Amino acid sequence: MAVNRKLKILCLHGYRQDADSFKDKIGGFKKSIKNIAELVFINAPHEITTEFCMTDNVEDGATIPKKGRSWWFCDDSNDFNSRTKCDEAQGFQKSLDVVNEAFKSQGPFDGILGFSQGGALAALICALKENQEFVHDFYFVVIIAGFRSIAKCHQHLFSETLNSKSLHIIGEKDSCISKGKSEELIPLFKSSSVVYHDGGHFVPSKSNVKNEYLPFFRNMQNYVINKDKD
Repeated sequence: MAVNRKLKILCLHGYRQDADSFKDKIGGFKKSIKNIAELVFINAPHEITTEFCMTDNVEDGATIPKKGRSWWFCDDSNDFNSRTKCDEAQGFQKSLDVVNEAFKSQGPFDGILGFSQGGALAALICALKENQEFVHDFYFVVIIAGFRSIAKCHQHLFSETLNSKSLHIIGEKDSCISKGKSEELIPLFKSSSVVYHDGGHFVPSKSNVKNEYLPFFRNMQNYVINKDKD
């Protein structure tokens, strides 16, 4: 295996995004790791039927109408809010089926990257893997502006320490997913790296932040290269 082989990472967009919009929004981030990682983007299976205006997750804070897609909804509401406690995560299994299919048809993947609701899903997949309920192997997870799901049906999944290596990228001024909510994921993992930035609900790419998260990707690249040699 070539020493410079890139990581292959499955990317999970946020609520009210889709694969294409997420890919477009994180151009600077993609560029910063282009020599280290190949990013593969997939769509959540559930369309959101309601439209509203929100501050988009970009660094300029533009406000635009959004519909997009969701990985799951709160109960049968066809809506989602990270702060809403619900019994069921409606449509969650279908999203797991989509991720499973991506691993089969586009994998294998070295890691998973998730933003916002996609970050919550990435953490849940790590928990399912720990419980031997997710059969595909991967080594690490990158969670950006993520949160721990508070759906009642998910709580049993977090009973075990998660052994996947994790990177958490957290905005100090994130008004959508607070710094504290994102930090709740950190102790769930046995080995976590944390990078803070002074912005809000977006994927940062400024040089000062990039210099903090790049070592994690380089370490993971070296790790998987060594695993390939085994």
